[in-house]
Amino acid sequence: MNTANQNKYTFLKKYIITLLLFPLLLFSFNSSAQTTQFYSIEYSTGTLFGPSHNFVEQYSWRGGHFSGQIFLADYVALGFRLGFNNYYSDVAARAYDYGNGLRVFANTFRYIRKAPFQIGAIGHLFPNRICKPYLGVYLGLCYAAESVMFQDIQIRTENYGFIITPELGLFVQFGKESPAGVKLSVAYNYATNNYKFGMAEFKDLQSLNVNIGLTYMVNQRK
Repeated sequence: MNTANQNKYTFLKKYIITLLLFPLLLFSFNSSAQTTQFYSIEYSTGTLFGPSHNFVEQYSWRGGHFSGQIFLADYVALGFRLGFNNYYSDVAARAYDYGNGLRVFANTFRYIRKAPFQIGAIGHLFPNRICKPYLGVYLGLCYAAESVMFQDIQIRTENYGFIITPELGLFVQFGKESPAGVKLSVAYNYATNNYKFGMAEFKDLQSLNVNIGLTYMVNQRK
């Protein structure tokens, strides 16, 4: 691995460790105050927008997230999100110009895999009710890998970008006294990842994701 890649992976590891430790440290500081927390495991689907939609057009059913919210005040929580989505398209045979005299006519399989790591601020309208709508904004780092396969050849690229995610969601408890419930959310993701295949350049990585999952509440508000 060259020096540039070593620095890139070192930065990524430090970022992920910091992101994971920050909520844990906040939880330890607030544990004596019986701070309410939500933790969710979610199934994620979605579609790409912008230039990346021209690269992978099909709707994706492959994704998942782990997220949490730790209340800082009655209606405001700190959130974190870790996840992945895998977008895939099977494209009918056509000619591709990859420069340097290389021209290929083939059926191709295209993939975009992205994994964001984010923290954010969330506002709750009715934190004490069974149905808890919320609006959040997350910021963080997005790792992405794009690949094209034709015949026995694979062309692959990896990149990193910053990502912002507005999210509209709803927690629904199974009962007033139940610590468990269901989470539904819709999130728009805008990442600065750029990549290139042959003569085609793709700027930014945008997606709309619909998520559903199970939530467990700690120190539930009465």
